[in-house]
Amino acid sequence: MILDLVLFIIGGLLILYYMVSTLALGPVSFSAVLLAFGILLTVLGLLDRKFGHLSKIIKLKKMLIPIAIAALICFVMLEAVVITGAVQKDRTKADYIVVLGAGLRGDQLSLTLKQRLDAALSCEQGEMIVVTGGQGWNETIPEAVAMKKYLVEQGISEERILVESQSTDTNENLDNAKEIIETNSGMNLSDSKVKIISSDYHCFRAKMIAKRHGYTQVTAYGAGTHPLLIPSFYTREGLALVKSFLLDR
Repeated sequence: MILDLVLFIIGGLLILYYMVSTLALGPVSFSAVLLAFGILLTVLGLLDRKFGHLSKIIKLKKMLIPIAIAALICFVMLEAVVITGAVQKDRTKADYIVVLGAGLRGDQLSLTLKQRLDAALSCEQGEMIVVTGGQGWNETIPEAVAMKKYLVEQGISEERILVESQSTDTNENLDNAKEIIETNSGMNLSDSKVKIISSDYHCFRAKMIAKRHGYTQVTAYGAGTHPLLIPSFYTREGLALVKSFLLDR
């Protein structure tokens, strides 16, 4: 009975989160997945009350509960890893700053992307800045082009900005940025100090991928995340961490 109540409450909170975040910020990436999960939990929470006397329902619950507990433990462990990366805010001077893209709305910066660029502005000390990100299906210009425009408007010299506008994900961001840095510096990547600017939740995975691409002197600075985006983005990042660990090379 207590478990059913817990499932119902958690499911209701996830549904409420979807409604509030969508009304406040518009469509939020991954929030629809949380909505679907919330509906599922709510239904599971009501099953016992409505159909608890049925033997099939009893068997279903006995099968699902251990699976749910195991999944929860794995999820908590993944989120702990994500959070350890989220606190990284390295302010030491580097040779290059790499700002990872985060989507546009048409040709306008998304809230997350603006936060990353503002973080770069807050900690840059005259380094060369590599802006990364190609053009998505709902974007009218490449992310990197919009990023450069914003930095120039904030007073950064165009000569200090290197543009990588072909990538579609973090793995490609960092792989392409590697070539740009080596070409610009005339040295191997391992000889350059690189600071990655991304959202706080993304820092651990970004550094992991960077090291696989030969960034040996790499640090990270995490930009803050809007409170309403934290549930969706941190949950998504935990799953993305598994994908990157297995596939991104």
